[in-house]
Amino acid sequence: MRKNRTAKFIFNGALLAVAAVLGVTAYQSASKKEHIQEVLPLESTKEENLAETDGGENADSLAEVGTNLVEADMDGVAGNEILNGNSIDSAASTDSLDGLSSAADAGSNGIYNSADIGESASVNAQVSLHKGPEINFSEDTLMEWPVSGHVLIDYSMDQSVYFPTLDQYKLSPAIAVQAVEGAPVVSAVNGTVYSIENDAQTGTTVTMELGNGYQAIYGQLTDLDVAEGDTVTKGSIIGYIASPTKYYSEEGSNLYFAMKKDGEPIDPIVYLP
Repeated sequence: MRKNRTAKFIFNGALLAVAAVLGVTAYQSASKKEHIQEVLPLESTKEENLAETDGGENADSLAEVGTNLVEADMDGVAGNEILNGNSIDSAASTDSLDGLSSAADAGSNGIYNSADIGESASVNAQVSLHKGPEINFSEDTLMEWPVSGHVLIDYSMDQSVYFPTLDQYKLSPAIAVQAVEGAPVVSAVNGTVYSIENDAQTGTTVTMELGNGYQAIYGQLTDLDVAEGDTVTKGSIIGYIASPTKYYSEEGSNLYFAMKKDGEPIDPIVYLP
């Protein structure tokens, strides 16, 4: 009886030992398998990366090879075209391009020429705007009265006339037009101021060139609005009536107005309205 218990105890202990050994073995196998499964994806990923890298490099290499082949083909085609006489077409294309270039140059020149013409026209227009009045007196020119008033002494070069202040008769190369002292005196016609002088008989005197050998002379002036070299328009103020000189004290304040043609006196009344 006691032997049977001992044997049974030993048997059960052996079973427990075997079960323990089998359990440990199974656990180790499972852990190893899981470890292998964890390692395999990493290696697979590495292989895939290597495959992608090799593929990219190979793709680049293939692209370079393809480019070289295309360039070689193009060179071959160009060479064949030249060998087959297609160089004429190339020359024609070159001529066409030259023609287009010439047309473009011609268009540009046309634009530049148009711009030059426009600029010249603009300059001419500005010159016309700033151009002075025409100085071109003739026998048909009609002047205007430089002052308003009646004639105190007439023009007379064929017979003498009486001068009250001098109390004598003599020839008169001008007219003396009565005017109030300080009255404005205007230019009877377009002219250029030739000279400004202070004469004993006529006081401050302005001589204007009228063109074609004609001159106009304005005397007994003061406070001039013109200077030598000025171009004066018909109707523009040139000065004002001054107090009379001693040679016209009896006549009173007046405008001395004379004209000449080629240096010889002419009658201003002929050209006044």
